[in-house]
Amino acid sequence: MVSETSGSKVESFDLVLFLWARRKLIIGLALLGFFGGIVAAYVIQPLYKSEVILFPAITNSASKALLNEQSTGRDDILALGDAEDAEQLLQVLNSDLVRERTSVHFDLMKAYRIKPESKTRNTDLREAFKDHITFEYTKFGSVRVEVLHHQPDSAALIANYIAAQVDSVWKDMNGERAEKGLKLVADKVKELETEIEQIEDSMRVLRQLGVHDYHTQTERYNEYMGAAIVKGDQRAVKEFEERFKVLAQYGGAYVTLQDRQFNEVKRLSVLRMKLEQAQADYESDLPHKFIVNAAQVADKKSYPVRWLVVAISTISAVLLALLLIVVQEQVKKIKASHA
Repeated sequence: MVSETSGSKVESFDLVLFLWARRKLIIGLALLGFFGGIVAAYVIQPLYKSEVILFPAITNSASKALLNEQSTGRDDILALGDAEDAEQLLQVLNSDLVRERTSVHFDLMKAYRIKPESKTRNTDLREAFKDHITFEYTKFGSVRVEVLHHQPDSAALIANYIAAQVDSVWKDMNGERAEKGLKLVADKVKELETEIEQIEDSMRVLRQLGVHDYHTQTERYNEYMGAAIVKGDQRAVKEFEERFKVLAQYGGAYVTLQDRQFNEVKRLSVLRMKLEQAQADYESDLPHKFIVNAAQVADKKSYPVRWLVVAISTISAVLLALLLIVVQEQVKKIKASHA
């Protein structure tokens, strides 16, 4: 046990002597790495970070939130959204529409030094956008928009612009669908109103012929005719016989029209409610997010961290020196074995 410990100490001492004999190479490369790191730390273009913190709003349509008489638990337009709403907010933020608008508005192709004539300019812009602009769901249920830019004021402007684009993009995505839905319901309402008018016109013609309420008239005519027969009033009997003929001829049609009118008016009431909801959805300007913290202009850079660049460069140089020493020793051994 003692001999093993002594052997280990000897080997450690030999290693120290081995490295000390080659100290000039190690120190030389370490200094080279150190000064190279200092140069790199000042040459690398600094980036400034700004961020916006958003909370998603409940993404119910305006009609469901404001016009629905039955409470669903998601009809409070001032309530914060849940994880599902946050996921939808992230999808909007990551959409091509947000990226394209932001890239054009701030000329990010120029800012990211992408050549317009490059065949891969769109891919390069997309990758650079992802490197400089990120969207993250936080543990608090909020969404963080983080922007890196070489100009601190631009970083803040871009972050706030993206946050402002959420509602605009959301409305653009849903606008076409809402407009088509509104037109569809409006056409159905107009069609049904025309149909009800035609039914009422037909019923008006039958009223002019003497049919007003088939069931009530039938009961009354039976009573009056019975009384006329008892009195022996033949003129009245003939008059009611003629009226019965009219009821027999047109009464069935009148009842059919009356039933259709009742059902169509009921349908029209439902459709008008849907039209009101579709109108509310089309004209809705409800926000889909709450801005907790707007982006501020950074007063110090976020990248690079100079001391870290220098440290990594120096450590890398020392490791390179050790690697060169190992390779050098291996080459010597190979030459010695072939001598």
